[in-house]
Formats: sequence, C-alpha cells, structure tokens
Amino acid sequence: MDYDIIIPHRLLDAVTGAAFDRENEAGAWALFSTASIKRDPVTSRARRRFILVEIVPFGARDIVSSSPKHLTVKTASFISILKRSGDSDLMPGFLHGHPSGYAAFSTRDDENESALSLAAKNRNGVEGEFVSLLALPGEQLMARVWNEANTVHPAPVTITGPLLRLMGRPRDRKKTGHDLDRQTRVFGEEFNEALSGLRVLIVGAGGTGSPLAIMLARAGLRQPLIIDPDVVEETNLHRLHGSIAGDIGCPKADVLANHINSLGLGTDVIGIQGNILDPAHRDLMSSVDLIFCCTDDHAGRLLLNRFAYFYEIPVIDIGLAIEKSDTRIRDMTGRVSLLYPGAACLLCRNIVDPVRAREEDLSQRDPEAYAKQQEEGYIVGGGDPEPAFISMTTSVATMAIEEMIQMLVEFRHQDRPLTQRLRRFQVPEDRRTGARIDPECPICGEFNSWGAGDVTPFLDRVS
Repeated sequence: MDYDIIIPHRLLDAVTGAAFDRENEAGAWALFSTASIKRDPVTSRARRRFILVEIVPFGARDIVSSSPKHLTVKTASFISILKRSGDSDLMPGFLHGHPSGYAAFSTRDDENESALSLAAKNRNGVEGEFVSLLALPGEQLMARVWNEANTVHPAPVTITGPLLRLMGRPRDRKKTGHDLDRQTRVFGEEFNEALSGLRVLIVGAGGTGSPLAIMLARAGLRQPLIIDPDVVEETNLHRLHGSIAGDIGCPKADVLANHINSLGLGTDVIGIQGNILDPAHRDLMSSVDLIFCCTDDHAGRLLLNRFAYFYEIPVIDIGLAIEKSDTRIRDMTGRVSLLYPGAACLLCRNIVDPVRAREEDLSQRDPEAYAKQQEEGYIVGGGDPEPAFISMTTSVATMAIEEMIQMLVEFRHQDRPLTQRLRRFQVPEDRRTGARIDPECPICGEFNSWGAGDVTPFLDRVS
C-alpha cells in the first residue's frame, strides 16, 4: 500500500500558523478524508490518499511543555478528536513543527506518534491509519502514515488549489541533458523537476487534448494519462496532432500515446480508450494531481466539475465556442477555467447545461433508452459536430498550459489567482473574467463537499 497527502492551499496558513510558536514547537490535531485507489494506473499498486479537511490547533491548556526541540501535549483533547473522527468517518492526524528546520522526524517523534497511533486504533478500531504532518520553515511539509500494523510509511505531500506544490517525491533520475535548457533559463530547474513528477490526466484526445499532450511531453511531463472513447475519423484528422490517415479507425487515445512515446522524449504515456463517465475509470481521476478537461460533452464536464471539489484535485477546463451565421462569424471564443474549492464552478459560470449532461449520461449508460427518448421528442437534436479550426484549438490548449505553469511557479506574480481566461479570436483580445459563487450551488457553494473524498454514492450523485 502506498500513501500520499493532499493539503488544500486554503488551509496552508492554518497549518503553518499552528505548527510554530515563535521559536518553539507547536502543533494541532488534524482530520483527513480518504480517497482509496484500488490500482494506481502507473504503478499498478494500491494507494490511499488522505485529504486534509480540518486543523484543530492546541490550546494553551493542551500543551504540557514546549521548546525549540520538543512538544508534549495532554491526551484529553486527543480523545475528543478520536471521537469526532470515528463519528465522521475521518482519519485522525497530528501536526507539529520543527522551527529549527530539522528536516526529519526525530526519535522522540517516533515514540510519541507510535503511542498516538495505538491510542487511535484502540479507540476507533485497528483498521484505521494515523497521519503525521511535520511543518518546516518556508511552508515546507513532510508527512508519514502509521498503518494498521502500526508501521510507518513516508507519504509525499501535494498542496493543491490555485497553486500546485509537490513535496517529498522521488527525484526523476532520467537525465535530460540540454534538451530543456531554454525553458530552464525561463522557469528554472525546479519547474522541470515539478513537471517531471506531476501526475496529469488528459480527458479527451481531440483538437485541444492532442496538442496539449504533445506540448506537455516536450516540456518534460513523463507519464501523462490520456482517456478518450472515440476513434480517429477522417472528419477530425485536420485538427488532431500526431495522427495520420493510416490511423483512421484506431482509438484516439492510443494513437496519441503511441505518437508521443515514439518521439524519444523518455515518456511513458498511457492511453485508454474509454469514457470518463464509466465507474471503471475512477482510479484514473483520483490518482492524479491535475486534470485537463478537453472533452466537448456536458456530462463529462459536469462530472469533472464536481470531482474537483470533492477530491481537491484541480481541473483545468478547456473550451472553444464558434457562433456563425450564413454570412459571417459572430463569435469565436476560447476559454480556460480553473476549478478548485474556492473558485466558481462551471454551473455558476453557466458553461455546462445539466439537461444536456443528463441526456449524454443516458446515452452512455443506456443507448436504447436514449434512442427511445430521442424518438419520442424528449431529447432535442443529436449532437451535431461543432465548428472548429486547428489554430484556435491549439491556441486554447496553449492557454491551458500557461495556467498550469502559473500554478507551479507563479511566473505572473499576480495578487489574486486567475480562475478564467477568455480569448476572443475575432476581436482580437484576451480577457480575465470572474464569477460569483452561488451560495445555493450544490457544488462550489456546499462547503461540506469540499475535500469529502470517497462518499457513497460517488460524488454524492444520484443517477
């Protein structure tokens, strides 16, 4: 079993604030939700991901003594945390800081955390794990997990939200030589290391997904996952990167993965022919750090829209809308939207249509029922192909990659995160747009769903 930890960026100040008391160690109890990955698509191993949902700082009465090198707390408050975790089906955890910057768990940490882990198992059952977080100066975090047998396992940490920070992951030992020299001069070697270790899922291998995947691979992304249900057709060859006429009839995801892997970039791209709506592909979503939504259907968008909030995994949604009359182009707008708890969702932005999403979901689950409803007039239209052109779809893919770079290295140094960009090709102009969160929205307005992780039914959706 492998483990990793997600820390939402909105809770980072609470984590670092609770971990230090000037020059002395301080700390807090923590509560985590769980995302269980039965089979990681890259490693083929089971993995459990813990998502931080709450920090409960120690009060003055909870601390017995503290110094720059130790922290001793009373166990009474821990009992109440264990009760809350058991009642809420959450995993308990312990946070403390090393203000000296000592970047390792000490022998005293081992003894204290082992005792806390055993106490948690005695109170809540032996099947549960116990999470330990260590904060260092400079917003650096380390983590480990005490498993059912009370043995300890290191756990990489990912800070997610408007920013992405990867901590505690093995360095990519593949040498790139001078092939990334030019981009290193722009963003630095840290960007290359972050990108090579980033887990990315690309949903859709069409006009936006194919150039995006190829550009990411050329920039140093090692193991992107690509899923698409369709095959290459003659009508979409003109905007698919990496495809040739001989690929007609072959799965788009496989064609794109094979093309990238043939470039000699050291990549190991995995292509899957499938629909993201299929429950069989849930491990694909919950195992990654970032998702690019390059699909043009409403059902897939609505699913990923909800997923971003439940699992604290950011989604970059990409779209291109062209409105044309008989005589001229009325509108030609590319869009990139960032989805994470704290940002307005696609419903609040009026980008997805729930009615069309239900129809598309029905066509996936029960094609016969879909055909019958279409015949009876309950479903209007049949999904005529949308107009598109390769330069525009590629341009929008480039916008999405720029937002990913901003998440990794903050090259713009902006005061507030950008959650949506529009590119109006016919004007031409670029705009950043905002949207208010509807307090009644069942996705971005429902705080209880933020970071909820695995729930039944999946994403709290009722078919």
